[in-house]
Amino acid sequence: MGGLRLQEKGISCPVASIGSTPSCSHPVPEMAKLQEVHPGNYIFYDAQQMMIGSCQLKDIAVRVLTRVTGHYQHRNQMLIDCGWTALSLHSLGKLPTGYALVEGHPNLKLVGLTQEHGRIEAISGNLDFAQFPLGSHLSLIPYHSCATAAMHPVYYVHTKGQVVATWKPVKGW
Repeated sequence: MGGLRLQEKGISCPVASIGSTPSCSHPVPEMAKLQEVHPGNYIFYDAQQMMIGSCQLKDIAVRVLTRVTGHYQHRNQMLIDCGWTALSLHSLGKLPTGYALVEGHPNLKLVGLTQEHGRIEAISGNLDFAQFPLGSHLSLIPYHSCATAAMHPVYYVHTKGQVVATWKPVKGW
């Protein structure tokens, strides 16, 4: 809120703004003095914002849908068709679940990403490959939704599994 401090010192600052998802998630009364708020990934939230307390898991609106494309029982791993070009490397794999959360499967870890593929394994024990047949879908919750959203040319908005709209993001700076 540096613009407000400038105004308090008598320095001309016609627009005071802030850019912060945590601030928008937990606003303070002083924010009423701002002319602009740039909340970053507030529209989607993500695993990072959940970890710092800006939101809860139920509040995260962004997902990346991926398919199981390979079973590697000798490595206790599955291959998926989602790599860093769909998800980003922003977390550096440091989440307890690797590069993303696998929705509905807390025992799965996305352990590695190449450009177009990912590798998933069990956090403990053996994978039940029958539970994840080839072609089945998994829903990934990204670590950082801004980086993930930047990778996609269209967003599918859905309610109860039915696509109700498509959004095309503005690209470029």
